[in-house]
Amino acid sequence: MIYGQTTAVDANKNLRPRKNNTIRTLAPGSFTGVSTILHALVFLILLPPLTLSQAALAADNENPELLGLLSLLESQTTLATKSRMNADYIPGMATILYGKDLLVRGTRTVWEALGLVPGISLGMEFTGERQILSRGVGHGYASGNVKVLLDGMSLNSTLLATANPVLNIPIEQIERIEVIRGPGSSVHGEYAYAGIVNIITKNTERRLYVHGEGESHHGAGGQWFWRDKQNDLGVSLNLAGLEGDGHDVEVKEDAWHHIGRPELSHAPGPTNEAREYKGLFFDLNWGDLFASAKLLDDAYGDHFGINHFLPPPDDRLASRQVYRTLSIGGNRQLSTTLETQIRFEFLEHERNRDQLYTNPADFITPFPIFMDLSYEERSYSLSSDLYWQPNVKHQALFSLEANTTRIQGADWTWPELPYQLPANWIDTDRHRHTFALVTQDQYRVSDQLTLTGTLRYDDYSDVDNNFSPRMAAVWRIHPERILKFQLARAFRPPTFYELENPGHGKLKPSAVNTIEFGYIVKKPDWRGSLILFHSDLMDPIVFDGIDFDGYINGEDARLRGFEFEYQQRLGQTLKLDANLSHVDARFRSSGDKLPGGADWLANLELLWKPYTDWSAALQLQYVGDRNRSSLDTRSQLAAYTTLDLTISYLHPTPGVHLYMGVKNLTDEEVRYPQQLTTDFEGEIFLPYPDDYPRPGRRWWLSLSYDL
Repeated sequence: MIYGQTTAVDANKNLRPRKNNTIRTLAPGSFTGVSTILHALVFLILLPPLTLSQAALAADNENPELLGLLSLLESQTTLATKSRMNADYIPGMATILYGKDLLVRGTRTVWEALGLVPGISLGMEFTGERQILSRGVGHGYASGNVKVLLDGMSLNSTLLATANPVLNIPIEQIERIEVIRGPGSSVHGEYAYAGIVNIITKNTERRLYVHGEGESHHGAGGQWFWRDKQNDLGVSLNLAGLEGDGHDVEVKEDAWHHIGRPELSHAPGPTNEAREYKGLFFDLNWGDLFASAKLLDDAYGDHFGINHFLPPPDDRLASRQVYRTLSIGGNRQLSTTLETQIRFEFLEHERNRDQLYTNPADFITPFPIFMDLSYEERSYSLSSDLYWQPNVKHQALFSLEANTTRIQGADWTWPELPYQLPANWIDTDRHRHTFALVTQDQYRVSDQLTLTGTLRYDDYSDVDNNFSPRMAAVWRIHPERILKFQLARAFRPPTFYELENPGHGKLKPSAVNTIEFGYIVKKPDWRGSLILFHSDLMDPIVFDGIDFDGYINGEDARLRGFEFEYQQRLGQTLKLDANLSHVDARFRSSGDKLPGGADWLANLELLWKPYTDWSAALQLQYVGDRNRSSLDTRSQLAAYTTLDLTISYLHPTPGVHLYMGVKNLTDEEVRYPQQLTTDFEGEIFLPYPDDYPRPGRRWWLSLSYDL
């Protein structure tokens, strides 16, 4: 899915490119047999064979705007190694999504965009929390398994390891999204367990915009920047806000129907999916110094209810998460072979519940019971990266990182509850200190072969320590073909919430060992990539699905599968972008499949640009049957296929840009798998027989004006 264009200014802002790029600019190489098979396979599966004639290619070269839209450009990323490299030559496989392209495809949020990445499916908890399942890993209650970075800074909370507000950022604020599936702990440490996502925000535009989605919500925002080239000074501001009642979804039954008290239920009735979002991003760059401050304020309704009791349809903003961040640092060239970056980061995370509906009237009390809850944690991080390049064949990285995280407060109130509960719902003395060492060596054995070795050690004050090694090789067989190999280990420590609610025995970090083989083919008019992987999950941290009494280290599991991406220009005005992925994720002893994920995922986009200013995109998304828990005796949750249509008007010079479209054009029934629970007698049951239904057909519009 790498087909956007990079800007002249480094969008990663604080991760500066290495001055000597020899390692990442080696010429690649040639293997016609496999390329022909890949090419033929895709067209047999997806479309009749189509090729570009010489006349069409010549016409493309005479139309630079069209060529820019339909070209298959190389991209760069720092995500895999912390040094800026061509994405084709990094260890592992990266998918890079560009904000402008995502708008053309009809994507509305970061979370939606991740569903376009091979191997990644989406899910949701009962109170509206977003879930990311990477290679089948990630379904569960109150837990995250993917590292989420915003402009290179980790926003995974230590409470739950999630970063829900980041996933709700509108695409209008995004420059690009970089994604690596699989292990990433050797460079990025904790929570880079099943994948890494880095969201790069816009900082080089002057633009105002408004957007809306049916009767669900509407919003506005803008970007502004200023540059003083003479003094190497730059300032940017990126802000957005939206609000609305959300896409309410009708629910027929909830937990009260199972318990036999339907008179206490609000079902049949709509879910509460009210929304309110505010995002403000500020960046300052002055020579080799940088600073950034960010505010994310994300509020939403309680959807299906905290106890699986459908909330009243009053559009309350029952949950709110706030992130405040500050990052300052600098880069320094110490010598011709040494460069360093020092960075200080501050993160304040608030998680609040305001009038969260828990029980109806006439059950415990004559009045309905609502809960108020607050939580705040603060993290301070200091890191130093030293880059050493003694010659054109050798590049090394040495990093030191120190972090401390403390709970500042955690209380709850139950105004109508007839009995007293403890003032704090989690131990407010809980804290975590970590110290990490990273060493990485990239060595160019020849013009075609580069080896990478990485080792990270993480020392924890409250849980076991971890080693995260990685060995990788990139072989440029020919300028058009690249072969990759990677063997890596990642880990995920228990979160504060998991440590507060253990099931039985001491919780220890989970680890995953992964081996990957990748192959990339690049042609002037098409490109494809294939990755084969096998992962062993040791001691995964899961919520006890039998006794429902807390978190435990569960049964070991193994994952194996493939991820395939393909892009093709079809004549002068058409472009195809497709991917297909498969994973077989099973627990080792029982053979049961990991719950929540889909074995098969596919995306297909057809982009048509008949005129310079106008384009139309059809986005087809297939999500296969989702696996259920072994305690759920029902058949798998049925597959679905959605079709989105987007029409765009992009003025070639600064001016008006218009995006408008229809999501789920065919009004397909989309549902996410639910979490199991127990009734008052400890019996396991399904509170929502129809799982978690999602909205059907809906329209949206985004209108912007370049200043």
